[in-house]
Amino acid sequence: MDIPDWVRWAFCVFAAVQLLFVYRDVQLLRRAEPGRRTDPWLNVADSAVGVALSTGLALGSLGVLVGAGPVLLAIGAGRGIRALLARRAAKPAPAADGGALPARE
Repeated sequence: MDIPDWVRWAFCVFAAVQLLFVYRDVQLLRRAEPGRRTDPWLNVADSAVGVALSTGLALGSLGVLVGAGPVLLAIGAGRGIRALLARRAAKPAPAADGGALPARE
Protein backbone atom coordinates (compact mmCIF):
# COMPACT_ATOMS: atom_id res chain seq x y z
CA MET A 1 0.00 0.00 0.00
CA ASP A 2 1.38 3.42 -0.91
CA ILE A 3 0.65 5.86 1.93
CA PRO A 4 2.22 9.34 2.05
CA ASP A 5 4.62 10.00 4.93
CA TRP A 6 2.47 12.69 6.55
CA VAL A 7 -0.45 10.25 6.73
CA ARG A 8 1.80 7.63 8.34
CA TRP A 9 2.82 10.14 11.00
CA ALA A 10 -0.83 11.06 11.55
CA PHE A 11 -1.65 7.38 12.12
CA CYS A 12 1.26 7.14 14.60
CA VAL A 13 -0.05 10.14 16.55
CA PHE A 14 -3.57 8.72 16.45
CA ALA A 15 -2.29 5.37 17.78
CA ALA A 16 -0.49 7.17 20.63
CA VAL A 17 -3.68 9.03 21.58
CA GLN A 18 -5.61 5.78 21.48
CA LEU A 19 -3.07 4.23 23.87
CA LEU A 20 -4.11 6.89 26.38
CA PHE A 21 -7.72 5.82 25.91
CA VAL A 22 -6.75 2.18 26.45
CA TYR A 23 -5.10 3.14 29.74
CA ARG A 24 -8.16 5.14 30.84
CA ASP A 25 -10.55 2.33 29.84
CA VAL A 26 -8.50 -0.26 31.74
CA GLN A 27 -8.67 1.92 34.86
CA LEU A 28 -12.45 2.19 34.48
CA LEU A 29 -12.67 -1.56 33.95
CA ARG A 30 -10.76 -2.23 37.15
CA ARG A 31 -13.19 -0.02 39.11
CA ALA A 32 -16.33 -1.56 37.61
CA GLU A 33 -18.57 -3.87 39.61
CA PRO A 34 -18.44 -7.55 38.64
CA GLY A 35 -21.94 -7.46 37.12
CA ARG A 36 -21.29 -4.29 35.09
CA ARG A 37 -18.09 -5.12 33.23
CA THR A 38 -19.32 -5.83 29.71
CA ASP A 39 -19.40 -2.20 28.56
CA PRO A 40 -15.92 -1.43 29.96
CA TRP A 41 -14.56 -4.59 28.30
CA LEU A 42 -16.03 -3.49 24.99
CA ASN A 43 -14.44 -0.06 25.43
CA VAL A 44 -11.02 -1.60 26.13
CA ALA A 45 -11.33 -3.94 23.16
CA ASP A 46 -12.43 -1.10 20.89
CA SER A 47 -9.49 1.08 21.89
CA ALA A 48 -6.96 -1.77 21.71
CA VAL A 49 -8.05 -2.88 18.25
CA GLY A 50 -8.02 0.78 17.20
CA VAL A 51 -4.38 1.03 18.30
CA ALA A 52 -3.51 -2.10 16.31
CA LEU A 53 -5.37 -0.81 13.27
CA SER A 54 -3.73 2.63 13.40
CA THR A 55 -0.28 1.14 13.88
CA GLY A 56 -0.82 -1.30 11.02
CA LEU A 57 -1.94 1.47 8.71
CA ALA A 58 1.04 3.60 9.77
CA LEU A 59 3.33 0.73 8.80
CA GLY A 60 1.47 0.19 5.52
CA SER A 61 0.24 -3.32 6.31
CA LEU A 62 -2.90 -4.26 4.42
CA GLY A 63 -3.15 -7.52 6.38
CA VAL A 64 -3.72 -5.64 9.63
CA LEU A 65 -6.56 -3.71 7.99
CA VAL A 66 -8.14 -6.93 6.74
CA GLY A 67 -7.77 -8.60 10.14
CA ALA A 68 -8.61 -5.76 12.51
CA GLY A 69 -11.41 -4.22 10.43
CA PRO A 70 -13.96 -7.02 10.95
CA VAL A 71 -13.04 -7.28 14.64
CA LEU A 72 -13.62 -3.57 15.08
CA LEU A 73 -16.90 -3.90 13.19
CA ALA A 74 -18.04 -6.75 15.48
CA ILE A 75 -17.15 -4.74 18.59
CA GLY A 76 -19.08 -1.75 17.26
CA ALA A 77 -22.08 -3.95 16.47
CA GLY A 78 -22.00 -5.39 19.99
CA ARG A 79 -21.87 -1.93 21.51
CA GLY A 80 -24.76 -0.80 19.31
CA ILE A 81 -26.91 -3.79 20.20
CA ARG A 82 -26.22 -3.28 23.92
CA ALA A 83 -27.17 0.40 23.63
CA LEU A 84 -30.39 -0.48 21.80
CA LEU A 85 -31.34 -3.09 24.41
CA ALA A 86 -30.56 -0.67 27.25
CA ARG A 87 -32.75 1.99 25.67
CA ARG A 88 -35.58 -0.51 25.24
CA ALA A 89 -35.28 -1.66 28.88
CA ALA A 90 -35.31 1.94 30.16
CA LYS A 91 -38.53 2.79 28.32
CA PRO A 92 -41.42 3.23 30.81
CA ALA A 93 -44.24 0.70 30.74
CA PRO A 94 -47.62 1.86 29.37
CA ALA A 95 -50.38 2.74 31.83
CA ALA A 96 -52.54 -0.17 33.00
CA ASP A 97 -55.86 1.74 32.73
CA GLY A 98 -55.97 1.58 28.94
CA GLY A 99 -55.31 5.26 28.36
CA ALA A 100 -58.81 6.32 27.20
CA LEU A 101 -61.19 8.10 29.53
CA PRO A 102 -64.75 6.77 29.76
CA ALA A 103 -67.51 8.95 28.32
CA ARG A 104 -69.70 10.89 30.79
CA GLU A 105 -73.41 10.26 30.82
